[in-house]
Amino acid sequence: MARVGSAASGRLAAAAAAGMVLVTGCSPAADLADTASADLATLSVEAVSKRVARAVDRVHSVRVTVELRRNGATQRTDLRLDIRTGNYSATGKTSSYTIETVRIGEDVYVKASRAYWQSRLGRDKAALLNSLDGKYGHVATDDPARSTMKNLSQKADPHTVLPTLEKADRRPDSTVDGRRVVVFAEPGEKNPDLLYIPAEGPALPVKMAGSSAKGGSDTATMTWSEYDQPVDIQAPAPDRIVELPSLGTAPPGAGLL
Repeated sequence: MARVGSAASGRLAAAAAAGMVLVTGCSPAADLADTASADLATLSVEAVSKRVARAVDRVHSVRVTVELRRNGATQRTDLRLDIRTGNYSATGKTSSYTIETVRIGEDVYVKASRAYWQSRLGRDKAALLNSLDGKYGHVATDDPARSTMKNLSQKADPHTVLPTLEKADRRPDSTVDGRRVVVFAEPGEKNPDLLYIPAEGPALPVKMAGSSAKGGSDTATMTWSEYDQPVDIQAPAPDRIVELPSLGTAPPGAGLL
């Protein structure tokens, strides 16, 4: 399982054809019929892993919410992901900033307050700061931050739980939002991430939670919901896009950190 608490900074992107809208529709319920079980708690870890793999392969979209607590501060990201394309739109909130991001294809766009852009660009770039008011900054192609931000979709994709699920350790069953779940832990980790799968119904991950590898108070929680609900990912119109210089590092607060 990909660690929830691993570093992964801001990420958001939008497509070359401005105004383009991608809508992901629902797949038929029958697509998930053979991924369900009367009770996953009765199956082996290997059998559950196969059910999860079939289930996540058949969904097209998902809502992902990530909450990070570090050094007493909280950051929350709410993301809608088109699983098939990797396109997404997200809103990240910290105590200081709210940042909107969109990804479509290779392009990443970021919309934020003037205070945020001043912290990133410096106060000496008055013309650029003025141009960004109410608009989206297009992350430069040669900016190292672009790859990190673009790949947020990979961090949020429920497929990330599959590689180590077969080897995961079983933990006692629990509940998430009143729903009984089976629980798995990363093998060999002192403070393992815990993965929660509904015991009944389609075997789609609903939550992953972990704490600092050093055993501190830092925590991270990722939840998946609204599987196969249509997602509307729209690129900014051309007159709402401002080209950014290379910033060199992924913007803090723009996504999963």
